Amino acid sequence: MQEIEEHEALQSAVRPRTELIEILSVLWNSKKMIFYVVGTTTVLSIVISLILPEYYRSTASLLPETEKGKIASLGGLSDLAALAGVNVGGESSLAKLYPTIIKSEAVLRNVIYAKYKTEELRDSVNLVEFWEISQNTREREYELALRGLREELEVSLDNKTNVVTISLETREAQLSADILNKVLRELDGFIRTKRTTSASEQRRWVEERLKEVKVDLEKSENRLKDFREKNRRITDSPQLLLEQGRLMREVEINSTLYTELTKQHEIAKIEEIKNIPIISIMDAARPAARKDRPRRSVIVLTTFITSLLGAGFIIFVLQRYEEVLMQWRKIFVSKGKAKVAQVG
Repeated sequence: MQEIEEHEALQSAVRPRTELIEILSVLWNSKKMIFYVVGTTTVLSIVISLILPEYYRSTASLLPETEKGKIASLGGLSDLAALAGVNVGGESSLAKLYPTIIKSEAVLRNVIYAKYKTEELRDSVNLVEFWEISQNTREREYELALRGLREELEVSLDNKTNVVTISLETREAQLSADILNKVLRELDGFIRTKRTTSASEQRRWVEERLKEVKVDLEKSENRLKDFREKNRRITDSPQLLLEQGRLMREVEINSTLYTELTKQHEIAKIEEIKNIPIISIMDAARPAARKDRPRRSVIVLTTFITSLLGAGFIIFVLQRYEEVLMQWRKIFVSKGKAKVAQVG
């Protein structure tokens, strides 16, 4: 009994080695076929990788404005941030809106119709012309260009540092950089317009309120003057003292309001005409020195390994299929001979 168990253990240990040798033997006998398949597919992958167009990626990084006062002065954007559930006083409020703003039609429309110099064409062209978009209507061409540009633009936000990264790839290195820098300028212009519009509205409101407060101040000053002219001696009358105190407080309140509104009016005028960049560009887009894709070495190497493994697997499966088929044939032949012998 023990000898039988040792024999079975020895057979189980030898069986994997035998199967491995058998597999290697099958592959070695079919080495010409494997070489042909792998060589053909590898050569085809080299040809295809050389035919594929090259694409160049440009990247830009932004440091969004995060000071509470400056963000609040953007008016509509601060309201949008509040609707989006973003704390306007937080450090990342405007940064979290950048991916949405950058891909908005308000920013990308001028990017699409701007003129760019290209290596392929002699004259400057817009993106509709560069991508050779031809439709029945101008609106349809614009929609397709907008969709394509949105798909090509990649915008990401680092939640830890609030750095916004924008990248874009086209068939030309300089074109990728030019388009991306145009996106940055349009983004800055969009936010600047929002701020200027908000400052203008604020200035107009302050002006109207300033006129009202000025009228109230003049009225309260005239009432106090008339009271003092009519009441030269008020020290002996508590009622007149109270009335004078009330009139003086009214003048003081209106005077304080007028002073503060005057300051706000000057600040609003400065904000309205201020022309400084809103976005902080950490790294502007520049032409890529090397192509981003196709990665020809990766394509060829992947094709070589895949074809080698695939050819070996298919040949081994076919070999096993032939062996099984031959065994079944032998069984059927032996059964047929046995029946013939019985009949005889």
